[in-house]
Amino acid sequence: MSVPAPLHPLDPLSPAEIAACVSAVKAKVKENEHGEHRLWFKSIQLIEPPKKLLAPWLDQWHAAGRGHRNILPRLPRNAVVLMGVKRPKSTTWYEIFVSLDGKAKVTETISAPTHLHVPPDMAEMMAAEEALLKHPEFLRAVEKMQLPPHARVVADGWIYGADSEERTNRHTPFMVYLNLTNGEHEDSCHYSAPLPIVPVMSSDDFSLVRIDYCPIFGTGEKTILDLDGPFPWHLYVTNEYDAALVEASGVALRTDVKPYRVIQPEGASFSLEGRVINWQKWSFHIGFNYREGPVLSDIRYDGRKVFYRVSVSDMTVPYGDPRAPYHRKQAFDLGDIGAGLCANSLQLGCDCLGEIHYLDFDHFGVDGQAQAIKGAVCIHEQDEGLGWKHTNFRTNRPSVVRNRVLVIQTIITVANYEYIFAWKFDQAAGVHLETRATGILSTAAILPGETSPYGNVVSPGVLATNHQHLFSVRIDPSIDGHNNTVVQEDSVTMPYDKANPPENNRWGVGYVVEKTPVTRSGGYDAAPEKNRVFKITNPSKINPISGKPVAYKLVPTPSQLMIAHPDSIQYARAEFGEHHIYVTKYRDGELYAGGKWTNQSTGNAEGMRAYIGRGDAVENEDIVVWHTFGLTHNPRVEDFPVMPCETHTFSLKPNDFFSKNPAIDVPPSTQTFNQSNLYKAGCAGCKDGGCGCQAKGIACKCKAGECNRTGKL
Repeated sequence: MSVPAPLHPLDPLSPAEIAACVSAVKAKVKENEHGEHRLWFKSIQLIEPPKKLLAPWLDQWHAAGRGHRNILPRLPRNAVVLMGVKRPKSTTWYEIFVSLDGKAKVTETISAPTHLHVPPDMAEMMAAEEALLKHPEFLRAVEKMQLPPHARVVADGWIYGADSEERTNRHTPFMVYLNLTNGEHEDSCHYSAPLPIVPVMSSDDFSLVRIDYCPIFGTGEKTILDLDGPFPWHLYVTNEYDAALVEASGVALRTDVKPYRVIQPEGASFSLEGRVINWQKWSFHIGFNYREGPVLSDIRYDGRKVFYRVSVSDMTVPYGDPRAPYHRKQAFDLGDIGAGLCANSLQLGCDCLGEIHYLDFDHFGVDGQAQAIKGAVCIHEQDEGLGWKHTNFRTNRPSVVRNRVLVIQTIITVANYEYIFAWKFDQAAGVHLETRATGILSTAAILPGETSPYGNVVSPGVLATNHQHLFSVRIDPSIDGHNNTVVQEDSVTMPYDKANPPENNRWGVGYVVEKTPVTRSGGYDAAPEKNRVFKITNPSKINPISGKPVAYKLVPTPSQLMIAHPDSIQYARAEFGEHHIYVTKYRDGELYAGGKWTNQSTGNAEGMRAYIGRGDAVENEDIVVWHTFGLTHNPRVEDFPVMPCETHTFSLKPNDFFSKNPAIDVPPSTQTFNQSNLYKAGCAGCKDGGCGCQAKGIACKCKAGECNRTGKL
């Protein structure tokens, strides 16, 4: 099957390319498999061209200009398919590499490593859940718990984790809950009623491996099997988040929230050429894949190279309850599942406001049939407050510019949790990643009346365990070129010397900036007490004003790193959790901080520790910078039943990259342009008498939302 290549070599695989890959893979498997078997497709991903080919091609793309790019040479187009052959008594997983140049052709087949595990997928978890809910041993265990007759059991597939360096079979554990509405309302928050058991299923044949019973006191390991009587299920209460169910529970939704509409009467300021976006002086390509989600490449400002590629590379969520089976709770949401596969289909007027453009994501199901997530990425502009302002106190004349940003956003749902990733580009040449965590806490049963040092009780019988969210962002810089150097800069006090000239800090006020180039690959930490920043410089390009190398600076988020003991398996698995900053030498294909295969890894996934372990020279070289940041989440009652967004942002800002403020040419903010309105008290249906009717002693005839706000009928 032959498919045309897209114009841009970084465009995600098209439905036609995916179908061609699946067809080629099926034909190849048919040559080698003759007995009873079933194919199970997990993922497909574009293999980006090597940088030595792609980087000069991108320069040609910009030089050719719009309308002349169709004559550019086509770069090799390749994909890798992860799929399994399920036989009656065994399953073998393969990575199959496919060339899409001309007719789709399998070029290489590699068995997945036997000492590591392929990731799970949603269809696999759903099949295991279906088998679990019908299994006689599980049904007997549920019956013994004497559950309330009006409740229905719900099981959420989770990540098995690891608790030793020994290899285990591929497992899927389940966190089990009750839907207290007996399934009448599918959106009822079952996390309000956790059951103290964790059944473990085989991920390959969906058989029941065992049932783990969980501790139900605040400390210690006593389970429901140690209770003299039944667990007091009657003390569970519904704790809803869905608006209809919230209202049904007797909570009235607010009525004083008036519409807030973002109107852009002349449309958006950005334009797209395929998946290359142009917005004011910015241009970049928006890619997307199953593991990282959005990938932004060839980022340029006013034609100058800034970053070759940026993405959210990895994340881990380690939990802090040391008791079995909770000691294994540690998810790698990108490596174990995939940000792209968990992406939401974003809705107009809900997830983004204003003039919105959406990009879809094409992939396939376990049967190889094409699937698509509509609106996996939303693109829009957003007002971020003032960009800069100065008022001349002599003339009292202000100069003010508002800061408009371009937002590239995706939202992923991983079982109970949501993560919102928004890349923001501002008018002063800054790049920001805003990360928001929301959704529902992963809960566990606790005997009502008990408290625990390992978490917080957020509803009767519901323990929300302490945990962390650590993200790793991969930044492949090209600061005016691909050979860059990272310089660590600390602001430090000068020695205090009262007896010598002022330059020896006689008055004790002096401080200097200590600059330490990073010469070898390794890990480095934030130091807010020293105002530590990491500048990505180009030593061969000097700013004509300052005389210093052009640079972008990263101020690392000084968040807490891995809390787990350094000798623990949990710590070993989080290869990017030891330091805030890592610097490595670029190699094609090194994209994932946690390693390629994180599922049930034991510290052997060959991620960041392998990258920095080479001890590569990284001064004035083609380098990659990785930033680890996140939050330590010790839950509060206010985080339940759904968690208000917890927001973290880090920035990459130009530093001696320009000759002046790059936003000096942004038009001033004026009323003529913005057309804001003066506030006038309305009546909102005359509930507050704001229309003046009551004062006049007459019956109100205004309708909700239609008061003229003038005080006149």
